Amino acid sequence: MKWNFSSSLLIIILFAACQNNQEAKEVVVTNSVKPGMWKMEMELEKGKVLPFTFDLQGSNEELILRIFNADETIEVDEVEQRNDSLFIQLPVFESIFELNIVNDSTLTGHWINYYQNDNYKISVVAKHEKDTRFSPLNNDFTTDFAGKYKVIFSPESESPTNAIGLFEQEGNKITGTFATETGDYRHLAGNASGDTLLLSTFDGSHAFLFEATPTDSGLVGTFYSGTHWKESWIAFKSDSVTLRNPNELTFIKEGYDGLNFSFPNAQGDSVSLHDKQFENKAVIVQIMGSWCPNCLDETKYLSSLYDKYNQQGLEIIAVAFERTKTEEKALENLARLQERTGANYTFLLGGATREDKAEEKLPMLNHIMSYPTAIFIDKNKKVRRIHTGFYGPSTGKFYDDFVQETEALVEEMLNE
Repeated sequence: MKWNFSSSLLIIILFAACQNNQEAKEVVVTNSVKPGMWKMEMELEKGKVLPFTFDLQGSNEELILRIFNADETIEVDEVEQRNDSLFIQLPVFESIFELNIVNDSTLTGHWINYYQNDNYKISVVAKHEKDTRFSPLNNDFTTDFAGKYKVIFSPESESPTNAIGLFEQEGNKITGTFATETGDYRHLAGNASGDTLLLSTFDGSHAFLFEATPTDSGLVGTFYSGTHWKESWIAFKSDSVTLRNPNELTFIKEGYDGLNFSFPNAQGDSVSLHDKQFENKAVIVQIMGSWCPNCLDETKYLSSLYDKYNQQGLEIIAVAFERTKTEEKALENLARLQERTGANYTFLLGGATREDKAEEKLPMLNHIMSYPTAIFIDKNKKVRRIHTGFYGPSTGKFYDDFVQETEALVEEMLNE
């Protein structure tokens, strides 16, 4: 090939163009997001959104997000900005926000809840604003929603669910929860708007929205759980409403001496109640799952109980029934739960997938009515109490009574 000035000049131009193109690919223009208070709205169906508020602080390299639900604050420290996208991994639960940074005051995208399935997505919009949870509001509210209620979910069905509504109101701000025989609906926050009650919560697993209006006898409303569940509910004020005793719903079946099992820990070693570690010890067996918000609340409580009484002879064993695709992922989720709650007691894997049924693995129980279920066993391996469900801090006196009764039983078993 014969070289000349023109050929050399062409090569130089092409080389420079390639260099400029490479440099252009490496230059990424990104938006930043404003620190401060934000409001997220999750679209459950056309015209129906679930709001919650959060605070965002830090820089692009290190962002911290705090979600607010009434008295609950959830700190989220796995927030990553990549170019013009924001990825928010929720603590403990297997769910994530994938968001586009439209500008410094607007985010759009989806919440993906992998516990439902890989394609379970809810569209969301977040805006930087200091505002009420629900807006716009009709501030001419005339109804005092505070009080204790007898609640019936799906009253028109053949198998309605009974619950207790617990609401507090200050001006147009309302907080509360629903207690059922299998647990509670955790921390709900919202507003009164005209004659409408509006409550919501988002914790990384639950995405709950409640609406209700007054009738001559009480309240009538609708409950939304994400985009997959919707049901009606009615409520009547009642200071005397009760539910069945949670200590009498689950029991050891006839023909069985007590609780017996052998499940692997994270290292693959089988652990049994008859191991030396549990000899002459009072033991609480927690039937749970890392996907379960009520289980998270119970784990936090049991962690404090373990720290208080372990040196006196209390042991706690969590038997987890996970809803993952693999054993590896199930163990990863359990490790994440332990790390986030600081729980130092024993965790075992009862089952990794939805196909692993707790009733089949623990045939001595009449049923597993609720996650969590706590089984109290004395030093002689006698089952002293089985408590179905868990009333967390959002239930107020229900939670306080549970703590008092539990500590009294633990101390009794330790002193025998």
